[in-house]
Amino acid sequence: MGNAAKPIFKKILFVRRIEDGNRLRIGELIPKRAVEIEDEDGSIAKLIRLMDGTRDTDQIWDEMKRDHSELTMDDLIQMVSELDELGFLEDARAEGLTRLSLEERDRYKANLNYFSLYSTMTKSSIHLQEQLKQAHITIIGVGTLGSGILFNLACLGVESVRIVDFDRVERSNLNRQILYDEQDIGRRKIDAAADNIRRFHSAMKIEAVDLEMTSAETAKHVIAGSSLVVLAADQPFVQLERWVNQACLELRVPWIGGGVNLVEGQFYSVIPGQTGCIECNHLIQNEADASRASFLTEYLASGFRMPSTAIAAHYMLLIGAVASEIARMLTGFAPLQSAGKVIAMDFHTYTSEVRMDFTATHPRCPLCNPMKSRSFDG
Repeated sequence: MGNAAKPIFKKILFVRRIEDGNRLRIGELIPKRAVEIEDEDGSIAKLIRLMDGTRDTDQIWDEMKRDHSELTMDDLIQMVSELDELGFLEDARAEGLTRLSLEERDRYKANLNYFSLYSTMTKSSIHLQEQLKQAHITIIGVGTLGSGILFNLACLGVESVRIVDFDRVERSNLNRQILYDEQDIGRRKIDAAADNIRRFHSAMKIEAVDLEMTSAETAKHVIAGSSLVVLAADQPFVQLERWVNQACLELRVPWIGGGVNLVEGQFYSVIPGQTGCIECNHLIQNEADASRASFLTEYLASGFRMPSTAIAAHYMLLIGAVASEIARMLTGFAPLQSAGKVIAMDFHTYTSEVRMDFTATHPRCPLCNPMKSRSFDG
């Protein structure tokens, strides 16, 4: 840490001196984050007061020496470093270097406060917000999940989104697809979604693509140039996710998918080169259940399609979880929970579990093993 650094003690942290008077308790309002620090001579409390972002370490040392003459610069740097390792500090210089406008910093003030929980002297909350702004996301399907994710991306500060759909808004959508209203009935979803989001966030650049996915090549065409793909559609069943999976693996683009199955929501992420893929998952599930392949064959041949059975409240739970994973994927502020895993959320008990695990690639996967690659356009 250079002497020009301007440490700022995070505004989200409450500090109090506990009963014996020799210790500080920091971060008590944040669940599972409280830390107690010895401070018999009051030097830590004074240091915290001085780290308001207006002083560099030289200036802080000058102030500290007035009451603690024995303190050396090396001592100060060590104290600051230890507080940084505990996750208590940011470098105020980041605000002067950011490309975010004053209006953006005001709009995303709460985002920045949240991201500060994960920031350090070398990785600022502003940097995390900038990563979101620079992302290019493709959303396949702007029904309930896709339109909800689009709205969440606008709230997060993502400014470049491609939406892909061929459907129109129906009255029956309005019980759960909250991005649309009665005036949108009959309109193409991509048009209604783009218009409504532009009114909410005029800086977001939306590319609307009227397209029905028919192959991996179709998927590859619309995915090209994306930082991340969100699969929020499910038809044609099984085939669509396989096409998207193949396209994303070929382009080395991470993707996340999900949906609602009456009483639960499910979501999963595929990170090319780091996790297994959907084909790996199919192989794993078929090996675990000998009847699964025949069931899928019979199901697809039957033409049965589950009618929409979701209420908005349940979808909001799923949308929130998926949007949080997207923010993690784009910034790395916290570990992914769904990488190579299908997470199932029970809407009755509000509990979740790992339903399927494909974190490791399957040795017979035709996509993860390039020697056996083949197409799934059929």
